Amino acid sequence: MARRGLLVVVTAIALGAAAAQTSSADVRRGRQARRPYIVEIGYPYAISARRLDYEIAHLSELQGYVQSFGYPNYAEIQEISPEWPWEPYEVRLYYLRSNLEADFSPVMLSPALPDFGVLKFRGDITPEKRHEIELVLQSRRQAAPPRPVRISPPASAEESSRRESMEAAVGRIEAAAERATQAAERAVSNSDAAVRAADRTVNLVDKMQEDSSTRH
Repeated sequence: MARRGLLVVVTAIALGAAAAQTSSADVRRGRQARRPYIVEIGYPYAISARRLDYEIAHLSELQGYVQSFGYPNYAEIQEISPEWPWEPYEVRLYYLRSNLEADFSPVMLSPALPDFGVLKFRGDITPEKRHEIELVLQSRRQAAPPRPVRISPPASAEESSRRESMEAAVGRIEAAAERATQAAERAVSNSDAAVRAADRTVNLVDKMQEDSSTRH
């Protein structure tokens, strides 16, 4: 009975170890031809703008790079095999217009430099990676919800009445202004006629005085 129990325990341990090896074997470990010194663990995954802002705030050279060249079209994180002093991941930026990839990684040299990170690689985007990014960006655009259209609600009866009253008031003010303008123009015209009549009267008086002087 004791031997049977021991056999069960040993079998369970062996199965657990085999399962762990199988699980570990399922994790991708690869190297790029242009960066054979980097062991990639698993596959890269896209990050949001919020996560990118976090990395920018905590990686010194990444912050300066984005300030100089702007935000990338696409950003992702790739886990890598840890190797001192590098942290076990890279932040990779992709600028499609300039066909540029820039990879950054935090560096743990001292607790006195908690936000220290440097540029590890800068080069062209491979055709395969560019195609992958374009597919992701296209799917994002297609999945984006349409922008809401703002429709003004119909005016209530009270608002319509108030608007009509205001329009009528404006009309009355404009009519009054027009009448005042016309009255001013008539006053000016009348004033000019009065001046001309006065001038004719003065001339007539002067002529009469001249005639009277001539006769005497």
